[in-house]
Amino acid sequence: MLPYLLALTIPVTVVALLYARWEYRKRGRLAFFGVFLLCAMVFVPNLLLEYATRYEMPDTPLDYFGVVISIMGIAICLIGITHFRSVPKVFCVDAGKLTISGPYRWSRNPQYVGLFLFLLGFALNDWSLWCLAALLVAAINLHLLVLVEEEHLRRVFGEQYVEFCRKIPRYAGWGRLRI
Repeated sequence: MLPYLLALTIPVTVVALLYARWEYRKRGRLAFFGVFLLCAMVFVPNLLLEYATRYEMPDTPLDYFGVVISIMGIAICLIGITHFRSVPKVFCVDAGKLTISGPYRWSRNPQYVGLFLFLLGFALNDWSLWCLAALLVAAINLHLLVLVEEEHLRRVFGEQYVEFCRKIPRYAGWGRLRI
């Protein structure tokens, strides 16, 4: 099952990203099918990670570290989403206003940073080559999605977004320290 899920991520990702890019350029927003494809793209690696591990209660320091990382990741993701203050904006259906408050003061994509931290923490509980593959696929998928979204946001918000990009790092950073 694991090799099939890993192989499935490639066509799902390609179709989802190309379709999202087309919808953003053509319509300026995502329709239901575009949202569905992006959700599939994001969650297929999560399924891989789920099948690659058998979650057990933590019993080693690394397991506990993973739990802390996962909790931090979910918190960052949820805080980022709540700062959108709009359900259509969360699902890329409406761009709304540019969000620059809360976690968006140190990251242009805190929700994706949070999701990746959640997956990393989950993987630390049962590290394997499959977990590493799922994390790598998730990181690549999220980065490619960010690139598509940034192109769209530059068109929608223009110079305001370009200035935001100059000030705020893509993933994480404080002052000169940027990751």
